[in-house]
Amino acid sequence: MRRQQGWCWVVVAVTLLGACATEHKRSVPADASTDAASTTDASFDTGIVMTADAGNDAAVATPDVVRGRYIVEHLAACGDCHTPRKADGKPDLARAYAGVKCFLDVAPADAANGCIHTRNLTSDDTGLKPYTDQQIKDMFQKGVRPKGDPKGDNLHPFMPYWMLGNMSDADADSIVAFLRTLPAVHNALPARSQAPFTPPAAPAPLLDLGRVPTPDSNQPNYAAAMRGRYIAANIGVCYECHTPRDAGDRPILTKAFAGGRDFARDSLGLPASLFPSHIYAANLTSDATGLRQWSVDQIVIALLQGVDDEHKPLCPPMPAGPMGAFGGMKTTDALDIAYYLKSLPPVVNSVAMCIAGVSDPDAGTAGNDAGANDAGN
Repeated sequence: MRRQQGWCWVVVAVTLLGACATEHKRSVPADASTDAASTTDASFDTGIVMTADAGNDAAVATPDVVRGRYIVEHLAACGDCHTPRKADGKPDLARAYAGVKCFLDVAPADAANGCIHTRNLTSDDTGLKPYTDQQIKDMFQKGVRPKGDPKGDNLHPFMPYWMLGNMSDADADSIVAFLRTLPAVHNALPARSQAPFTPPAAPAPLLDLGRVPTPDSNQPNYAAAMRGRYIAANIGVCYECHTPRDAGDRPILTKAFAGGRDFARDSLGLPASLFPSHIYAANLTSDATGLRQWSVDQIVIALLQGVDDEHKPLCPPMPAGPMGAFGGMKTTDALDIAYYLKSLPPVVNSVAMCIAGVSDPDAGTAGNDAGANDAGN
């Protein structure tokens, strides 16, 4: 077994784009609010839209549903994990958010272990219909299911509830409002994922925001950087994927955004002809091994167009580019993230880089040398 989410179509699209990407100057609007809620503007560019027609125009038009849709589709990239894909790797929009059997397989050679199943988020009986709004929020913010749920009392922290629990109440409510509009798709999945993804005895603790780097209040783009911090660490997936883990798979708080997290090619179902056996998350800090040489505009282009500072296509599972979730991100939000990343303190972590379409033998190390003693400290 292995992950069934093919990525070839993403590689082709991003590779073609990389040949013609151009850099454009952008700036944060002068009247941008300093509040994280300023990211709630209902107008946004649409990239890949994972949802099928909800069939309820009145509901979809409400501000909370629009905000929830934007978070789910373009900031948290929920569809990347919860939408099945067709044989050609493209999202099966007729089954959007219906969950995926064996989304990730960390033990492809072992039929009894290694698979995690992502859950059906639609309004079907096999999805979220049986749950109350509060129960849904408890699941994606606290990692807790109702007592006696056949899927287990707690969610495995592969689902980043430990990070999403820090989002605002308004954003959490908007996500539920949007999920309620999803058309029912019947997709009965196995009740329990396989080891090592079986339900834990207790949910993972909430990420301590006091340990997430905060921009210097004297920097010129402080307000924008703080909005970017909220997106990157509260409602987006930047912190989750780009912070290295210790031996117990816990985020190493002293190396926030320093990269080095290992995404094995085979567990992602990626073709060996196009990718190295291990793909490491990039170092996003301002160190020379990270983004020190990148401009704000180059970071924005990476998010929206899916190419690096040399216009080379980025590797999965980064959901960047016009065919990825981040392709529909508002330019202002991408700018806010960029200003925040440029504010991060440097952390030395030399990461072996991956270029989509190039299959090279593993070279170097991920630089993830922090020990378990750093976790939670």
